[in-house]
Amino acid sequence: MTNAKKFGSNGWTPKRLGPLIGKINVITGANSGAGLEATRVFLSKGARVVMLNRNADKSAAAIDNLQQEFGVDANVTFVQMDLAVLGSVRAAATKVLDDVPMIDA
Repeated sequence: MTNAKKFGSNGWTPKRLGPLIGKINVITGANSGAGLEATRVFLSKGARVVMLNRNADKSAAAIDNLQQEFGVDANVTFVQMDLAVLGSVRAAATKVLDDVPMIDA
């Protein structure tokens, strides 16, 4: 089946997502680029987003910008993780397991 048959002539867009209220999305590299744009889409649909990023300062700035865009109640948090450091990945996984009851995406 081609993508055109699956998603229609315009392909897939974030508009095709329904409400995500109550859903929890964990995103790596979420303080810039595609990860930040995915975070915006999920927040706009009402999801909670847990950002897994290496740089705490950039993450804090991204969260500030997202809260300006979506309001101070935007449900976005940050867990520090450097994918190049296995100990950092383990620590982040432990933190996520402690703080997140279920990961939907």
